[in-house]
Amino acid sequence: MRPDFFKKILTAVLLSGLQFPLKADDQALNLAENFITTFYSWDLNLLETLIAEDTDSLAITYYQGWAEGANYAIKIRRPCERDSNEISCAITVTDDFGRAMGYTATDTFRLTIRDGQISGVTFSADDPPVFQELQEWIMTERPEVFTGPCLDMFAGGTSPHACSAAVAKSAVEFMAARETAQ
Repeated sequence: MRPDFFKKILTAVLLSGLQFPLKADDQALNLAENFITTFYSWDLNLLETLIAEDTDSLAITYYQGWAEGANYAIKIRRPCERDSNEISCAITVTDDFGRAMGYTATDTFRLTIRDGQISGVTFSADDPPVFQELQEWIMTERPEVFTGPCLDMFAGGTSPHACSAAVAKSAVEFMAARETAQ
């Protein structure tokens, strides 16, 4: 048989929408990829459908609102990878903080999958030290940010969009203050 015959058969199968059962690991990786797509689509309701009901989703839904409010945009999306008992997804983003302070950051999501749903999510970022300096500056120069829109951020706060917008505005002011001080 000719090689192009097999190519035609494979193309017909793929175009027909026929789906083959995926291994559990492939299903978990697909779920993780779907989570990342959904997170950055800013659809809170859809995001919540991916997370198991008994999972504490407060921090992740807050973070989604925070990221949306700070205009996160994916710069580099790497494939999610199995990492021990978790799936790790590293996404480099641009955002209002980075634009104000001249950097990009990579968010790393660590997902635990149980029974076809996400049962745990943790996240971290590799923000440079200047972001920590900004937070310290806000505490002393703009404390109303942490007692106002950022009250209880990532711990029950209800205004992630306003919080990230206030921090982004503070980042612009912080950089101007640094420039003036030099």
